[in-house]
Amino acid sequence: MSEPLIKVSHLMKSFGDLEVLRDINVDIHEGEVVCIIGPSGSGKSTFLRCINQLEVPTGGEIYYKGENLCDKKADIRRFREEVGMVFQKFNLFPLRTVLGNVTLAPVLTKHKNKKEAEAYAMELLGKVGLESKASAKPSMLSGGQQQRVAIARALAMDPTALLFDEPTSALDPELVGEVLNVMRSLADDGMTMVVVTHEMAFARDVADRVIFMADGYVVEEGTPEEVFGNPREERTRTFLSRFLAS
Repeated sequence: MSEPLIKVSHLMKSFGDLEVLRDINVDIHEGEVVCIIGPSGSGKSTFLRCINQLEVPTGGEIYYKGENLCDKKADIRRFREEVGMVFQKFNLFPLRTVLGNVTLAPVLTKHKNKKEAEAYAMELLGKVGLESKASAKPSMLSGGQQQRVAIARALAMDPTALLFDEPTSALDPELVGEVLNVMRSLADDGMTMVVVTHEMAFARDVADRVIFMADGYVVEEGTPEEVFGNPREERTRTFLSRFLAS
């Protein structure tokens, strides 16, 4: 198998005396969709935030294309340009239009021509079904629409991979499907994705690999068929029991 795009080795993270991540070892390969599931408080979001260096690990290494991101000399800005992150709370700029939100980073950080950036942004907004909302402000959109704009904004940087931190958890149930449909489309297009999610059907149907975390550990990982269909660990079976019974 080829070298992983992202390699997490012996990752540890503590907040004071609280150990949140304990010796996490995970490889993410190009084109792979990895879904991370587990109970609240298991360290899933902290794991993503450490990859993105929004949290500084207490120990271990995180490699991207062979470069150790935990090295003080690492080019974190370049990494963030290449690996986008989609948050629970959308994080759109409220005073900018939808189009302005999607074009801001490519123009400022990649120095793209504004007209070219806007043309590409409109293409991406079409991809997420929001071309008609280009001139709207975020406050005029539903939560599901805002999250789709956030995905388009991340795509505008032409990322090699996307990190999703529970992208549907802040949405009303009837809006979840529209966001998951966009994510399914990205998976079909071969986008490398690491998705922290409580959407078990999505993880089962779309993931190449599922990681179950609890109490700061990777308890189990495998294909969706292995983890959902024949979990090895009792902790996994207990967590999944309500989904497996349905």
